[in-house]
Amino acid sequence: MMSSPEQHDVDIPGSVFHDRPSVEVSAGDRLKFAKQILLGLAIISSGIIAGYACFPSNSALAQLSELVKIGALPIVTLVISFYFPNGSKK
Repeated sequence: MMSSPEQHDVDIPGSVFHDRPSVEVSAGDRLKFAKQILLGLAIISSGIIAGYACFPSNSALAQLSELVKIGALPIVTLVISFYFPNGSKK
């Protein structure tokens, strides 16, 4: 028969868990992060679409352009809706 593992209390005075400061992200930092994500996705997506426009017979570029349409565009809308929510908060 297996014995149950011994449980330890992490609420030890002077523990490293109590001395950690909380991390806060300002609205400006969130906006900068959202801009970086959207810019990166825009550059990658534009490169793939331009490559497909130049070489439409390339099957890899055709599949990547489908991935951009199916994957990247929904991610962009999710990022925009998360970082720029409806302004109806009071």
